[in-house]
Amino acid sequence: MRGHVFFSGVCFILACAMGSQAVAQDYARERAAAGELRELCTEDGGRHWGVSLCGPLLVVDPATRAVWASDQDREGQLARTGEGWTGTLPAGVTMANTSVEWAGVLWIMVLGPLPADPAERRVLVGHEAWHRVQAQLGLPMQASDNAHLAIERGRYFMRLEMRALAAALRSQGGARERAAEDALAFRRARYGEFPEAFAQEAALDRNEGLASYTGVRLGADDSEIFAARTLDRHDSHDALARAYAYATGPAYGLLLDQFRRSWRRDLGAYAPADLLASALSAPAQSPRELQRSADRYGGPAVAAEEQARTESQRAQLADLRRRYAEGPRLELPLARMQMDFDPNQVTPVEGLGSFYGRITLRDRWGELVAAEGALINPSFTRMTVAAPGPDGLSGPGWRLTLNPAWRLTANGAGVLRVEPAPPPAPEVPAPD
Repeated sequence: MRGHVFFSGVCFILACAMGSQAVAQDYARERAAAGELRELCTEDGGRHWGVSLCGPLLVVDPATRAVWASDQDREGQLARTGEGWTGTLPAGVTMANTSVEWAGVLWIMVLGPLPADPAERRVLVGHEAWHRVQAQLGLPMQASDNAHLAIERGRYFMRLEMRALAAALRSQGGARERAAEDALAFRRARYGEFPEAFAQEAALDRNEGLASYTGVRLGADDSEIFAARTLDRHDSHDALARAYAYATGPAYGLLLDQFRRSWRRDLGAYAPADLLASALSAPAQSPRELQRSADRYGGPAVAAEEQARTESQRAQLADLRRRYAEGPRLELPLARMQMDFDPNQVTPVEGLGSFYGRITLRDRWGELVAAEGALINPSFTRMTVAAPGPDGLSGPGWRLTLNPAWRLTANGAGVLRVEPAPPPAPEVPAPD
């Protein structure tokens, strides 16, 4: 989970299918969340990141765009209602769990209905509060599609890594250190098979991973058990490429809190896992040692499950390639995108990018709403939708609203593109 939500700072824990009950009439959960945020900030006192995580909270009902805010905006968009302010989020502002600049205020935005459980609510709000200050911390979002985590061996080693991290969080002493070293060994093995994984994962680790750590560290009643259970829930997640850091981020941060307490100051350009490897001086495992480690975490069963998953996805990936690389399509340039999507519907397609099963995206050319999917290339410079109709503005499950200064062009090979329209020719005065 922007008024302008450029790709940086979007958080992908979306609760997108909520009804109008999302903002209750008495706003009890909203007021509770605002109070919990104040308590969280007071208890933290800037100790974790050197800045306050406090900020104005905006809770949005995704079904109606109704909002409740903890603070007044600067443009008179909101009206005072009891202990907060209420109004309607304009259609041009993306809805997501994120930070968003709107009506003159940089908000902590969360989608309703908020969790009933106070701990889950604190974790969510703490996560988004970190996104509000991440640019201030010098940790801007970087594009990352982690296509290797849709591939059998990539998922295999990631699942083993998550299982080892969960074991470490549930252990103490030497057992904890050994399990943490196993997690790092599985990560190292994955990097050996997918050299591009190091930079790709580091980008997401430093964005969603750090935000998730912050939410769990400050919001959960027992942060280590909460993090271990989160890892359990992600064990067979279908969209690990976009979702894994929500689980591994808290784990690595909490382990670093024990093994290298200065790690947040030492972060620099590193990912948390790099600092943990340095702190533990974990030696590389031989192939035989790696296999023994894998066996401790159910490696043979994980391998069989991932092989079956690959076989079942083969036809889906072939269809995506046919539609988005070979068939008639519309290509849109990306420069200042604002987007919201469901992270549980993101499928990397090797060599092409990632397919988003549900996405709304805005850029300089206008808005595209794709309820049945679109594809974004690995560098996040181009979006593609399939099978445009005769007008080029709609197709199966998608619709484009084009700004006046832009136009559609065709290349004669079934590909339409969006580009700036040429300026109108100057008027030539009639002869006297």
